[in-house]
Amino acid sequence: MSKKLKLYFQLLEVLTIRELKSRYRASILGPLWIIIQPLLTTLFLAVVFEKIVKIKINNIPYFLFLYSGIMVWNFFEQSINLAKESLVWNRDLITKSKFNKEVLPISYVLSKIIDYLVNFLVFLILLIIYHFKIKLLFFITIFNLFPLFLTVTSVSLIFSALNAIFRDFGRIIEFILLLGFYATPIIYSENMIPEKIKIFIQINPLSYIINFNRQVFFENKVDYYNLFLPAIFGVIFFIISWLIFKKLEKKIVDLI
Repeated sequence: MSKKLKLYFQLLEVLTIRELKSRYRASILGPLWIIIQPLLTTLFLAVVFEKIVKIKINNIPYFLFLYSGIMVWNFFEQSINLAKESLVWNRDLITKSKFNKEVLPISYVLSKIIDYLVNFLVFLILLIIYHFKIKLLFFITIFNLFPLFLTVTSVSLIFSALNAIFRDFGRIIEFILLLGFYATPIIYSENMIPEKIKIFIQINPLSYIINFNRQVFFENKVDYYNLFLPAIFGVIFFIISWLIFKKLEKKIVDLI
């Protein structure tokens, strides 16, 4: 490994650890929010959509069905909400020193991986509570972290750059994420969607990741199409977003 590349990863490590240490410093419940937030969100959505709207998923407890989607969506949404502000929050660091600016949004995404792994373990505990037998096959879903990380990082690179250049872009991101939540099969299954609008689900890489997880957990089935397609998309999307970010990097330094 070249010295330049080694310094790159060292900086990425330092920034990731800094974010992890600072995140819950002034919080009453601290890291417990990693567990509490998705559980409360899932409980609220379960009450609304199962008890009031009357959504039913065949042979699957709706709370488990929801949580399997929420833990993926939370990683996506929370990472982006942090990463989009990473350049603005580190304005002094950007203007006073020379380094690859993309390490800032990437470090915020990396810091959320621990949250995802904790939520994954909570999900396994929930499966046990609901009398599901834990199988070694379930751990294949960890490989979904690769396409998930690439997708989240790609979106974060573009959004953080645009948010640094156009300060009101953060409002647009909030709206995009709200639409993204309902365009992702979290509260509903893909087979509930009419064929005419299924294209909106099929172009969403998170759909494949969530569907893969659900097939493994609830059907004991491994559909490699849902694993490899978002991985290929993620690599391509990451390269494109990284090139866009590098093109905007000088403008970011000048305008921030």
